[in-house]
Amino acid sequence: MKLKFYSNFLTMIKQSSYLFASLFFLLMSLSIQANENNDPVALLNKMSKAVQTQDYQIHFLSQDKNQYVTTYEYTHLGAENKKDVKALLLYLEGAAREIILHENVISYFQPDSESFSISSSRIVEAFPDIIYNDFNELTNIYDFTLLGKTRTANRSVQLVKMVAKDKDRYSYVIWVDDEINLPIRIDLLDQHSEIISQVKVVDLDVNFDKKAVKEYIETRSYPILLSIEKQENVLDSWRLAWLPKGFKEVAAYNVNFYNSDIATKLFSDGVFSFTVNVSSEEANQANQFIQQGGRTIFSTNIAKKNIIIIGNLPRTTIERIAQNIIEK
Repeated sequence: MKLKFYSNFLTMIKQSSYLFASLFFLLMSLSIQANENNDPVALLNKMSKAVQTQDYQIHFLSQDKNQYVTTYEYTHLGAENKKDVKALLLYLEGAAREIILHENVISYFQPDSESFSISSSRIVEAFPDIIYNDFNELTNIYDFTLLGKTRTANRSVQLVKMVAKDKDRYSYVIWVDDEINLPIRIDLLDQHSEIISQVKVVDLDVNFDKKAVKEYIETRSYPILLSIEKQENVLDSWRLAWLPKGFKEVAAYNVNFYNSDIATKLFSDGVFSFTVNVSSEEANQANQFIQQGGRTIFSTNIAKKNIIIIGNLPRTTIERIAQNIIEK
């Protein structure tokens, strides 16, 4: 009788052990999943991949502060290989303009001016640079915070706020779709947390006619590809004595614009960018600022040369960059 009791007791303990082990692994799995869902950086990385690899058609609004709203239709055929990605952006107001991405070439079709093509892997007019990042590489420059859930465009979304650790650039609040991880709204905020630029999706369709879009893109006739040569000696006589943290030079060009030679350098931290443009002609004019939503244009003179800085950075940052352009 005792042997049978102990045998049953051991069997019960063994079964309980299996039960608790299974429960443990289940809870661990749920915990890992919860941690992923509560990690804003992981969520933004999912968003970045979704934007580039998924098929979708969206109608969205784009607006800078105190400016008119512009509406677009953006159709995207995603792929793991960037060369296989295809996209089509239509302007829904004004002149019937369209931009097409096909085989890493962007073609601009404009009825009021000559069409042209350039080498590029994405249509920059659709989403801002921030969307296409590996956000793990930005954690030393930006802080990321989950703001909770809400609803927009009839979809459930999570809000992530991205704030620079310094005060040299703007902030973002990104609304990420709960179901397919696409960005549904992107707010650019100034240093006072006021919205100065916004992209807002009003309609999302993943069941559009993909075959028809693919056929349309593949059978179009495209304009000749413009050749823009990078230069290694651009702005050789000038240097920037100060850059916001994380910024680096990513391109340099010499451009002839209206018979004026302009040396241009592009700097970026992967999220925000600016160009420094130095004219070869002598100039003498007062400093000028133009603010267009999140874009700042600053014109000044240094050593009798006209220098124009254009970037999606605050005025104080652009001005400090200009003050630190010095002759070698």
